Amino acid sequence: MSDSNDKDISLELKKAKILEQKQKFVQEKAEINWKAVAKEEPQKADNFPFIPKQIWTPDKISGADFHGKNLENGNFAQANLENFNFSAANLKGINLAGANLRGVDFSGADLTGANLEGADLTGANLEGAKLVQANLKKVKLHEANLSGIDLTDAIFLEIDIDKLSLEEIQELIEYLATYYPHKLNLAKFDLRLLDLTKIDLRNVSLRGVDFTGVDFTGVNIAELDLSECIITPEQIAQALGRTPSPEELKRILAPKPNKKKKDFFIDLTDFFHDNGRPVGIWITNPSRRISFEEIFSAIKKFSANFKSEETKEIKKQKTEPDKSANEDLQRVIEENKKMVLKEKMKEAASVQYPQPKQEEKSPERKPNLQVMESLMRQRGENSRG
Repeated sequence: MSDSNDKDISLELKKAKILEQKQKFVQEKAEINWKAVAKEEPQKADNFPFIPKQIWTPDKISGADFHGKNLENGNFAQANLENFNFSAANLKGINLAGANLRGVDFSGADLTGANLEGADLTGANLEGAKLVQANLKKVKLHEANLSGIDLTDAIFLEIDIDKLSLEEIQELIEYLATYYPHKLNLAKFDLRLLDLTKIDLRNVSLRGVDFTGVDFTGVNIAELDLSECIITPEQIAQALGRTPSPEELKRILAPKPNKKKKDFFIDLTDFFHDNGRPVGIWITNPSRRISFEEIFSAIKKFSANFKSEETKEIKKQKTEPDKSANEDLQRVIEENKKMVLKEKMKEAASVQYPQPKQEEKSPERKPNLQVMESLMRQRGENSRG
């Protein structure tokens, strides 16, 4: 019986010691860089199975407002920025890899060259955002607003996207292929997501494009230059609806000659060179024409004369990164982390373990006075006899 009691007591003591270690551990982590531990040393979490996962993945936090701020080249990888407002902000070169960006407002923001790899953009508003050369690999785009985004040279591979958001991407690619084919780099797109039958690829560069796994059924490849892309004979057969002959296959895969664009000139020579004539009198001269390049060059020189020092200073201020905005964002993130850790510390401190069982003591026996008096009398009588 005593052995079992000893085991119970030792078990309770161990539990109490574990609880003490837990509280101490949480307090220590509150003093160091929480993000570095969670990201770079996740094995430490495995060594403490009693630590709830919420400590390593913060709860929802209220968003902060960074509308129009300059956060260029900021590093906020793995940060929890849920519901933050970055509308119209300068986020060029910002690192948001693996960040929680659920419900974030990026409308009108400049994310040129931004790293968003692995970020969660569920419910985010990206309307009119500039994502030129941005890395969107493995991002989650569920219920996101993608209308009017600029994806020029953006990496758009291994995307987790819902049907509604994919429809917006499809419409955007169709528009760019028709009106701005030079802005469309399909070598960085996961083409398995798109319906190529609705996209006019005649003027789009297919150099380096990987069509692996793409369904070509119904795709018009007659005028496409497929000489520098990855495509199989089976896919060509899908497009044609039949198996091509070796000669036909060779012709389809042969480089196509570049379409020469016709030069288009407007004779505005006398507008820029008055030749002594009164202003407003133009005399066309077929032997002497002026190109658009010369027009734009003249306009540029003309407008340069009207740029004041004040205008240059304003432009300089807009392009310089706003260090205070970066510091404010870092401060908000750290405050939210501390808030989450404090809540977890309170939860850890409130955990109650059962108290160790104490051995039951037998009740003390009180001496019987009558019995003692009778024994004393008997001893006295025996001594007299």
